[in-house]
Amino acid sequence: MSTFGTLRALHALIGDAIDDIHRVFTDESPSPSESYAPDFPSPETPYDPTSPAELLAAHPLASAAASRIVAASGHLAALVQKPFLVLCDASMAHNLPASLRLLEHMHIVEILRDAEDARQAHLDAVGLNSNPEGLHVRDIARVIRQHSGARIDHERLAHTLRLLATHHLLRETAPDVFAGTRVASLLDTGKTPGACFASPEKKYENTDGVAAFVGLCTDELFKSAAYLTEAFVGVQLPSSSTCTSPSCAATATATPAPIPATDALLPATDADPDPLPAFNIAFQTASPYFEWLEDGGRDARGGDGAMTGTSGWEAPGAILSGFDWHALPRGATIVDVGGGIGSTTMVLARAAGCTNHRDRDYDFKFVVQDRPVVVGLGLQAWRAQCAEMLEEGRVVFQEHDFFAPQPPRAAPPAVFLLRVVLHDWPDDAARRILLRLREAAGGGTRLIIADHVLPLACVDEELGWGGVDAGSEGEGAERTLASAPLLPNLGKASANAYWMDLTMHSMFNGKERTLRELCALALSAGWRVTRVTRAEGSLFGHLVCEP
Repeated sequence: MSTFGTLRALHALIGDAIDDIHRVFTDESPSPSESYAPDFPSPETPYDPTSPAELLAAHPLASAAASRIVAASGHLAALVQKPFLVLCDASMAHNLPASLRLLEHMHIVEILRDAEDARQAHLDAVGLNSNPEGLHVRDIARVIRQHSGARIDHERLAHTLRLLATHHLLRETAPDVFAGTRVASLLDTGKTPGACFASPEKKYENTDGVAAFVGLCTDELFKSAAYLTEAFVGVQLPSSSTCTSPSCAATATATPAPIPATDALLPATDADPDPLPAFNIAFQTASPYFEWLEDGGRDARGGDGAMTGTSGWEAPGAILSGFDWHALPRGATIVDVGGGIGSTTMVLARAAGCTNHRDRDYDFKFVVQDRPVVVGLGLQAWRAQCAEMLEEGRVVFQEHDFFAPQPPRAAPPAVFLLRVVLHDWPDDAARRILLRLREAAGGGTRLIIADHVLPLACVDEELGWGGVDAGSEGEGAERTLASAPLLPNLGKASANAYWMDLTMHSMFNGKERTLRELCALALSAGWRVTRVTRAEGSLFGHLVCEP
């Protein structure tokens, strides 16, 4: 196909996808008349997942169409933009998370929301229905100084916020006047600016974790990514440091090279240890990331709150459709390995009727395993929301190192759940985790791996489940996500999974894995993948494995 032919085909794809979304809004709308069907969510209003418009936008057909629009738009831009500007966008994009960090760290979304609430109250009081939205950067800087003492130059602040507005994360409604957006509203913790500045360690409490996740991404994850090349070529810490992580199991025996102060890259020799994660090089620490967190590198509540925020990768309730929970026997034990504060377990427990003592449909028993600090946070969260389940022993939190053997129990569990665990570890360490679970499994035990499943950027003509033909061994394998002229992996529409892949490399020497890699890893530890599912518009998958 000629380039002009590709451009026209992409243009047509966008138009067809918009028609598909509009059809969902007219056919699936609660209103019987098209004239009363809700509009697509406005970019200027806060995100409300319960609104009719957002519910329709999340419809599987609308989500699939939206992915095609994003993929086609990204492909169009790459074709028509000057190559040098494409490189500039890629190589200077670090300024975007840098600006986003300032937005989150200085609680500017809360400041803008507070100002908008005051504006609306004034309009209601005087009987007006319009007034310019937003807050001038002088006033934003004044609020920051009032609460924190920080002297933010409002002119410099305007340049930072304008970059965010250029990427549709904020709006510039008048010269140097900025307002929130549907996207930025996800960062709003609902707390007052004063509360955020007074107790930043409590900012993420009782939130969905999105602000915590963005804070994590734009701070240590962002800083670590700058050292990805150094990590790949094997730069080591000074000899006085010792890294204890399974991802960097040995330390240098010879005198290692210090972290270079220049652009010189000093690769490890054959005698040197396994490469350190970029995080350790960036922060000049020998501690693995999670130990660094618990030693005060970052408030532990912020780190685990950020993990709660990753639920946005999954379609609502995806864990419920990723496995046939109804097939489990009454009283079955489900072990959430590395389960954090038990957010996923809470979804399962509520769906199984376990939170209602009058209707225990399945009477499942749940065990949530994690590090001691996280177990403490989980107990706090459950005592506040589901204390009855803890008191009756239907949910148990257990301090456990998943590299150690599973605690002894009377019978093998029905299910082991590993949600966003394996991506934290390189293959050898991930295999050790899976082997420990295989040792504790019975013939009927099932393992559910919940992680991103990376598609290739080409059609996988020889796709198999760990080397076995997919058609004879399981269900759910996909050779391509889209037909030409779109990239087989849906290009930009799938970018989040690849961002996370490189983040795992930087932080842990881990990775998101392709289906081939996941199947081979599972098989090497005695597990056979039999099924994989994912929701439309998402690469987050649930793999069901049998011993």
